[in-house]
Amino acid sequence: MSNVVAKENNVSPSVETRVNTDVSIMGIISQAATNPQCDVDKMQALLQMHNQVMDREATAEFSRAMSAASGEIPQVAKNGRVSLGGKVGYNFTRWEDMDAVIRPILTKHGLRLSFTTRSSEGGMKTIIGTITHENGKSQSSEMDLPIDVGNGRNALQAFGSSISYGKRYCAEMLLNIVRTNEDTDGLPPKPRQGDVITAAQKNEIVDLLRQSGVATQKILAWAACSSLDEMPSHLYQRAVKRLKCSLPAHERQS
Repeated sequence: MSNVVAKENNVSPSVETRVNTDVSIMGIISQAATNPQCDVDKMQALLQMHNQVMDREATAEFSRAMSAASGEIPQVAKNGRVSLGGKVGYNFTRWEDMDAVIRPILTKHGLRLSFTTRSSEGGMKTIIGTITHENGKSQSSEMDLPIDVGNGRNALQAFGSSISYGKRYCAEMLLNIVRTNEDTDGLPPKPRQGDVITAAQKNEIVDLLRQSGVATQKILAWAACSSLDEMPSHLYQRAVKRLKCSLPAHERQS
């Protein structure tokens, strides 16, 4: 008996309110259905109103869970490393590291992250990430990617690499995850410093990217930003140094 009472007391206020609302409105509908003079159109309107109320409450519950989860997710360290054969390498966040951080937090708030794929034009693969709440509400994000045919990869490995890449970016978009270059050893990560680079600094980086042949995507992955316009100003000098090291010897500046 005491176990039953304890379980009932653990029901969250939002769920309890939703259940009570459901019972009260459904009770009215049930009573109306037993009346032979019941207006069917009015009962349908009442049922529609009930569904709308329940949908709004479920949406609000989902939004609260997402907000709480996002507020608890820390920055995720870039523990993976890609070597470019003598050129500028870069660090990246491995999917298994990201999953280890976000899964317990999502579970705590009644959320689940899942992925599916579909084929797109031009041999691309679309990765679709979906966060679903226990009440059924969900939010999705998707990303079109080419098959990641890197050095030494067979077809299956190339496909798996693209899937892993898409998972990371879909999760970042859904949960506003920030990646950091530093290994924090379990300590709270340091906040980003300063502002973003200026237009002139961006133009210099663009020129160096063109001269060095380094892909823009690689420098963005290194800087943990989605575009050059978002590159933090404190990374400018390091980015320039990295790119200059990738220039042909006769083009390097002192």
